[in-house]
Amino acid sequence: MVKAALRNGYLLLFFIIFSFVLNEAVIIGNDFLAEAADTMLSGQQVPFSDFLMPLFWLTLIGTAAAYLKSISGRHYSAVVQKEVRTSLEEQLLKLPFSYFDEKGTGNIMNRLISDIEEMGRFFSEILPELLVNLVIVLTVTVYLIQMDVRLIMILFISYPIMLVAADRLSKKLAELAKKRRIHMDERTEKAYDAIQGIAVSRSYNLYSLHKQKIDTIIDKMVEQTCESTKISSLGWVLKNILTTIPVIGCYLFALYEIRQNRITVGEMLAFTVLLSRILYPIGDIVFCINDIREAGVSLKRIQEIYHQQKERTDGIFYQNLENSETVPAIQWQDITFCYPGSQENLVLNQLSFSVKTGEQIAFVGGSGEGKSTIFKLLCGFYEKNQGEYNLFGHAIEDWNLKAVRKCFSEVSQNVFLFPGTIRQNVACGKEHATEEEIITACKNANIHDFIIQLPKGYDTLVGERGVLLSGGQRQRISIARAFLKDAPILLFDEPTASVDIEAEQKIQDAIEKIAIGKTVITIAHRLSTIKNAHKIYVISKGKIAEIGNHQELLEKQGIYAEMYAKG
Repeated sequence: MVKAALRNGYLLLFFIIFSFVLNEAVIIGNDFLAEAADTMLSGQQVPFSDFLMPLFWLTLIGTAAAYLKSISGRHYSAVVQKEVRTSLEEQLLKLPFSYFDEKGTGNIMNRLISDIEEMGRFFSEILPELLVNLVIVLTVTVYLIQMDVRLIMILFISYPIMLVAADRLSKKLAELAKKRRIHMDERTEKAYDAIQGIAVSRSYNLYSLHKQKIDTIIDKMVEQTCESTKISSLGWVLKNILTTIPVIGCYLFALYEIRQNRITVGEMLAFTVLLSRILYPIGDIVFCINDIREAGVSLKRIQEIYHQQKERTDGIFYQNLENSETVPAIQWQDITFCYPGSQENLVLNQLSFSVKTGEQIAFVGGSGEGKSTIFKLLCGFYEKNQGEYNLFGHAIEDWNLKAVRKCFSEVSQNVFLFPGTIRQNVACGKEHATEEEIITACKNANIHDFIIQLPKGYDTLVGERGVLLSGGQRQRISIARAFLKDAPILLFDEPTASVDIEAEQKIQDAIEKIAIGKTVITIAHRLSTIKNAHKIYVISKGKIAEIGNHQELLEKQGIYAEMYAKG
């Protein structure tokens, strides 16, 4: 963010230069008029031709400077916002998976949208206004000092009081802004949940409940906004009082100076015009601290993302490992893991298993036993706390994480499709995939015949998260995507759990095609789908409780047999 602001600092420099030119044009014109007024008051005639043309050129220069000042300031804000937004999005893509689990959708979306907009207000309004006011006050102050230094001393007599008042008010405003941002995150999160769960909300008539939750948050935001408005209004009143009283004193003192013949009437006129020009900038500079601290809340929230530790990018990009048959495809030894912030709750406890290249294994167990967590560790979304994880004979720490993820294709029961066409969603499996490759993948996933019957075929829109397709259709598109990726290891997280019998058979046929020659790891709830697995691991409390194939585990009459009997 700071780099973006500095990199485009030349636009801000132009803004300052044009502000200076504009202010100088006003001062010179004002000085010229004061001299003309003194000349006329002395009884001499001043031909209009002597000052009309200079005033015309000064007006022209001032107008051009005002226009260029506005253009450079707005362009600076727009460019900085664009660069920050782009770099922030890039930064988010580099953050570990745990960050998104911890912060949630509402928090991240607000930082990308409203916090960046607030930052944009800082660069488009607050910072330029502060700089303009500084230029105005400095240039006019220099001129007034040359006229009569005592006048300017009276003007600035209330500055210390203004600084103290502004500092105290700004701290309170910043605290309110911070609380308001937190409630905005909550509001966005609740609204997102209500929209995503609209079917459940309507089925269970949860409209009133969602409305109550959102209204409660909004009431808190309104309350904080009202309090913030009261404080801001108090600051505005104080600013006007503390700037007006010295101005009255300045006028009275200027009249006294005229009586003492220390300044002329023309100078008094010039002083009056310039005093009105710096009256509000003086107060704005001091009370600008309120806006800066409020904007600082958003700037800090954005900076937090930049300061997050990125997902590691080191390691070797191992390739062509699918042909390796001398070492296990995956080997875990005493893997222990708990999620950040819950160190007391071990999800995996000294878990050990080995998967040969081309072998098909399965994990079964009750909910919350750590099965899905295994997949997250396999793909490098989270890092183990203890133990050894070798992938194709190489320690996971030696791998580049992008290379790790090239080794896996996952088909989950919770299919995610991007808004777009069927073609675009299948093509996610392989960059620059040809039309022929996409069609072949869809044929192997048993979805091609359905697609070509659609009016727009492969250009059919799937809707948000694929809502325009059935569960089975979405699942087969995800299988086509995995087929196109052609990774050596397939991860199946109960892909037939939420479909009907007909769709399940088509999905099962597609899985059998895609699994040929691959290492397959399945999380199963329907135990009938893993009867042919070479090895089945029963997970209980983060540990391996039983190992064997389907028949062996049934004969043990243990946990697996009990689960199978329950259907």
